[in-house]
Amino acid sequence: MAMGNFDEREFERREKKLSEIESDSEEQPEEYSGKMTFETDNSTEDLLDRLKEMKSE
Repeated sequence: MAMGNFDEREFERREKKLSEIESDSEEQPEEYSGKMTFETDNSTEDLLDRLKEMKSE
């Protein structure tokens, strides 16, 4: 099987594993509900330039 081909057995295995996790299980990630703010002296352009730098690294 070539890389990137769909592996039906792996998909079924993952689906089964996910279905076994109950919705009230501790294994479920917690949803964040709220507001986040921050203050910076950087301009939007500076922040976007920094993001581009980080993505290129």
